Amino acid sequence: MSTVRTVTGDIDSKEMGFTMAHEHVFMDLTGHGNADNEWSLYRWKEQLEAAQIYAADGGGTLIDANPRTHDGRDVARMKVLSEQTGVKVVACTGFVKDTPGFTNCQDLVNKSEDEIYEDYVREITEGIDGTDIKAGWVKGASMYMYISPMQLKCMRAGARAARDTGVPMHTHTEIGTYGLEQVEIIKSVGLDTEQFCCAHLDRNPDYWYHKKILDQGCYIIYDGPGKAKYYPDSVRVDLLKRLCADGYGDKIMLCNDMGKKSHHTVYGYGPGWCWIKDKFIPRLLDEGFSEEQCHKFMYDNPQRFYSIRK
Repeated sequence: MSTVRTVTGDIDSKEMGFTMAHEHVFMDLTGHGNADNEWSLYRWKEQLEAAQIYAADGGGTLIDANPRTHDGRDVARMKVLSEQTGVKVVACTGFVKDTPGFTNCQDLVNKSEDEIYEDYVREITEGIDGTDIKAGWVKGASMYMYISPMQLKCMRAGARAARDTGVPMHTHTEIGTYGLEQVEIIKSVGLDTEQFCCAHLDRNPDYWYHKKILDQGCYIIYDGPGKAKYYPDSVRVDLLKRLCADGYGDKIMLCNDMGKKSHHTVYGYGPGWCWIKDKFIPRLLDEGFSEEQCHKFMYDNPQRFYSIRK
């Protein structure tokens, strides 16, 4: 049995069902429940309703991408939401940015890489924020074409924690850049590339670049479908066709990375957590993708990647 660590406990990976591989269940960069702020996804009623709609549409799992440096990571809330809706939620540990809006990281500034590694391992094996609710993966990050000293220290610590606990690691890439450099960092501390994934790569729609990351055994996440302000989905569809034709269909996951009110139907906007399932997957089928390949994107690949390897 392959095991995935959710906020309600360890489960067989086959129980994950349809999975969105990088989302935000609760997030609040500017103050709890700020009704006027675009980046505040903390109001219980709306977030619960969004998960209920997702469950009713056949959604199985949400991979929550809020590490400890995101205000609003609330594993107790995530657990209750999961229990009430039946949606599995996988929380993370890790670090994103030491920039304004990512303020919950001051205690990390003066910590060594070893101390941060110990913090991450504790959140994976014992629990988060004084609870027994554990992280099921590690998050890292870099900036646009560079990595800050703090991010580098935390990425090395995170890769070591993933290596030693067996959970996967996946990362934020700013506008899809610096992915190849991230791979070199995690390899330098001995993390198996099969445990590593770069998110947001479709923000930088460069086939050669994506292929080079996949060639090293890593996974990638396309989380921009439907965000036409960047470019039309036809670009993503063509990239996916080429990558799958070249044999990389087992290493790609899809989602929407919706961290704003304006991404969610429960706030009167869209597309919402059902859009990939109801709109983008049907488009892929219409464009010639097989049912089997679409199933890999949303079921098989997340089940394999988020499974603990020890």
